[in-house]
Amino acid sequence: MTQNRGFLGWQVLAASVIGLACCIATLFAATFSVFLGPMRLDLGWSQSEAFSAVMLVSITAATSAPIIGLLVDRLGARLVILFSFFMQVLIYASFYFQTASLWSFYLRYTLLASLAFGTSHVAFVRVITLWFDRRRGLALGIALSGVGIGGVLWPLYTQLMIDLVGWRLAYVALAVAVAVVAFPVVGGFLRDSPASMGQTPDGETSNEQKSTGSMLGLTLRQAIRTRRYWLMVITFFLIGFAVQSIMMHLVPLLTSRGLSPMLAAIAQSMLFFAVTTGRLTTGWLMDRFFAPRVAVGFLIAPIVGVVFLALGASGILAFSSALLVGLAVGAEIDVLAYLSSRYFGSKHFSLIYGTFYGVYSLSGGAGPLITALLVEKFGGYNIPLFFLLGILIASISLLFMFEKFPKLDHL
Repeated sequence: MTQNRGFLGWQVLAASVIGLACCIATLFAATFSVFLGPMRLDLGWSQSEAFSAVMLVSITAATSAPIIGLLVDRLGARLVILFSFFMQVLIYASFYFQTASLWSFYLRYTLLASLAFGTSHVAFVRVITLWFDRRRGLALGIALSGVGIGGVLWPLYTQLMIDLVGWRLAYVALAVAVAVVAFPVVGGFLRDSPASMGQTPDGETSNEQKSTGSMLGLTLRQAIRTRRYWLMVITFFLIGFAVQSIMMHLVPLLTSRGLSPMLAAIAQSMLFFAVTTGRLTTGWLMDRFFAPRVAVGFLIAPIVGVVFLALGASGILAFSSALLVGLAVGAEIDVLAYLSSRYFGSKHFSLIYGTFYGVYSLSGGAGPLITALLVEKFGGYNIPLFFLLGILIASISLLFMFEKFPKLDHL
């Protein structure tokens, strides 16, 4: 088939990369632990008290994700994303006024997870699944690589601002940067669907839509009655529990072993560099191989990284371990989005994917908090890391239980 040179999907894809680099999920994962050290020192919080915010964010995100998915299905992604970016900027700027009161700290992050959650993967992935079909894996990988790009830049930017002006103004600087970058790009170039622009998925000029399945798919009620739905829930809860625990604890882990805050922030950035590589590679592979098997391959690398960290890795070895963990962070969301579209179709994609992402978000709160409690109980990271290692191994075993994709016309 010939390609339409005026295909707008590529500009939509570029806008999605920038949007996801600035989204709440990226900023929270990339900067929370960077802010944590100076804030705890200034405000006198314990590690478990501070990490309780992660659990609250995850519970709120788990509730918000299906609601955001429903809104995106009904109102379109662009409107939801722009409103959410506006709220994200306002709330981040409000951290300038943060006091030692834990409840106000929890409230701010809870509001981010509810009012700004429309900037997350739930909305952007919906757009990509509508614009791309044959190259959906690669397109998802490219779009979600924005998380890795943002994850590389934001920790360094945040630590630099903290060093220059303190953590309060660093929050304001973060809000300003997001406003300057996200609003013009997303507002100017993101479009909800090819149909809204008189185009077709992948820019194909043929009237035959052999595999788009744009109007096919299960409802949420139908989806939750299937075995594959609950297998995905359990598998990706466990993956998120382990991978996000390591990611959120990387900075305090490294600083506890003598690294400076800036070097720890660089390690955090290196982890997200691996996220970018992992997502691009995963996307390309999923268009060619069975997606759950691709995920297995990318979970092997973090197992090696966790073993090194559990055995006391520091310096260059710790940096290398962070890169290995980042490969898994780069794979899990890609695979989850791809599986959701192939198993359940596109008709109610955002709502169904929103439930999965909500569960994944919940695991990302439970994991870091439980890990923090284990660190306090055992006086270090070694035993908690071996606990997370066991969860990763269990996740791999579950991925071998996934069945082949059904044909869309049989959904």
